[in-house]
Amino acid sequence: MYPWYRAGATDVCEGAKQLAASCGPKWHLLANPNTADWHSFAMEWKEHVAWIAPMLATAVAFIVSYYGASLANHPGLRKATMILFTLAFLVAGIAGLLGALITKAAPVA
Repeated sequence: MYPWYRAGATDVCEGAKQLAASCGPKWHLLANPNTADWHSFAMEWKEHVAWIAPMLATAVAFIVSYYGASLANHPGLRKATMILFTLAFLVAGIAGLLGALITKAAPVA
């Protein structure tokens, strides 16, 4: 996943005690202790947690297709559906924002 982000990851880069920025964006972030969290937290969110967004949206699509117009008669389910859809957009938005910030901190050449 994200081959341009991990580009240049060779055995030399992975085994080096001093990570060189010339090894790629991932190594550029890991080379500086101030930006290492961008890789460990932000990229992990972007790669793994962001998968929750399509799952939540799929659950919403199922609920809406299953209940159809009768969803209006189930206020608790309707509220839960709106919360799920809002969470899907929130998770996707956070992943997009973190992706933009990662690209700003370690541009892809």
